[in-house]
Amino acid sequence: MTARPVETVTSTLLSDLPIVPPPVASLLLAGLDLAPRRRVPAWITDPGLIADILAGFVDIPDDLIGDAR
Repeated sequence: MTARPVETVTSTLLSDLPIVPPPVASLLLAGLDLAPRRRVPAWITDPGLIADILAGFVDIPDDLIGDAR
């Protein structure tokens, strides 16, 4: 008795990486803690709160960012 031949099927959906625009990619990487968070609203002056935002413990909605530093 002979073994059946093995066929390998690969999908182009799994082998081709999507193109992600840089602004989206930086936010995605920061959300996954693979890149530092750099956007802190200028109206926040408390050093503890700034550290929490940069660490990812506090998320500020985009409409409240205003002038980010």
